[in-house]
Amino acid sequence: MKIIGVNKTFDLDVNLVGSKSESNRVLMIGYYGGFTPRVKNLSESDDTRLLKEILDSLSYPSYPSYPSYPVYPSYPQKIVCFNAGTVFRFLATALSFRDGEWILTGSDRMLQRPVGDLVDTLRAMGTDIEYMGQDGFPPLRIHGKESAKTRFVASQIHVDITISSQFASSLLLAQPSYLHLDGDMSSVPYIDMTIDVMRKFGIDVHREGRDIFVKQSDYQDVEYSVESDWTCASYWYEIVALSENGRVRLRNLHLDSKQGDAVVAKWFENFGVTTVQDGNDIIIEKNNSINKEQVSFDFIDNPDLYPTIAATCAGLGIEGRFTGLRNLKHKESDRVAAMTTELSKKNVFDSHNDHRIAMALAPLAMKIGALEIKNAEVVSKSYPGFWKEFQKITTNR
Repeated sequence: MKIIGVNKTFDLDVNLVGSKSESNRVLMIGYYGGFTPRVKNLSESDDTRLLKEILDSLSYPSYPSYPSYPVYPSYPQKIVCFNAGTVFRFLATALSFRDGEWILTGSDRMLQRPVGDLVDTLRAMGTDIEYMGQDGFPPLRIHGKESAKTRFVASQIHVDITISSQFASSLLLAQPSYLHLDGDMSSVPYIDMTIDVMRKFGIDVHREGRDIFVKQSDYQDVEYSVESDWTCASYWYEIVALSENGRVRLRNLHLDSKQGDAVVAKWFENFGVTTVQDGNDIIIEKNNSINKEQVSFDFIDNPDLYPTIAATCAGLGIEGRFTGLRNLKHKESDRVAAMTTELSKKNVFDSHNDHRIAMALAPLAMKIGALEIKNAEVVSKSYPGFWKEFQKITTNR
């Protein structure tokens, strides 16, 4: 992707995409509940499309509409999650409680992303899971047993979330009666999002510190509307922050959102961006009240915002002090290393095959003019329409 130049003054309406995190949780609830969710604004991201395709294939093994992901009677059945970490982790639990033998694998990068704490918990519940390569990492051979879920539901389950909160969400969606969170508390807002979505589908669930309690019941088939993705909104915050006079309306976003990355509205006050709720949308606008002093951010609960904040600080020449970075090496790339490398360059950047790196680097055109991002199409993993929307401020047309 080559960006020739950008307009530094603009007033736009921008289309986002449905929250990937919220959408994936809704799809898993439909799977466990035995119904096709009636959902509006489902994410069009590659990850959500992949999860839907796999779950549809599991639900309708011979249905002709899903030729790219057939499920055959013979075992083991191989399921490829590419580099979709949420998809892999959510399916690890689901397949453990489904009769059959499964090989769960992914891309080369996925094979470097740890799943040991999730597997340890599932094994403790009596599930039969083998590592096919390095211990603690994909691929997995899962000998699924529907009967294992009875013990799972009745047990007091502990899971270490130091590496990823997705381990807890994966288990929680299957409705254990009690789940205790061990280890360092990371990305807890994502666990709270899982709880919130479960409640909207009729489940009585609440968290008290490290303890989560679930009252067993069936998921209810209700209509559900997915909010737009706050992480994807963060790139428009960056664009406005780096502009001279930018104003953007972002559709279907709420400041009281359960998405943890809604904190971006507060964080970008440091960079001279004002946020106002206007009906079901928000309006963000440059106000030039920029904090030129050192700014500090803790990413322990919001790791996906790191590339955006790092690029914004670089673009504005602001010194940033960042903490809570330990889990970023387990993402689609080692994001700290990747951003350190790319922010030392000038005009030609590498996405490191990471959607969030690509989208965080693009707004730097506001400061350096023409630039190129290699493998820019990777943005389809979470925000397929990003480049189409970005063209609204470019002079490429």
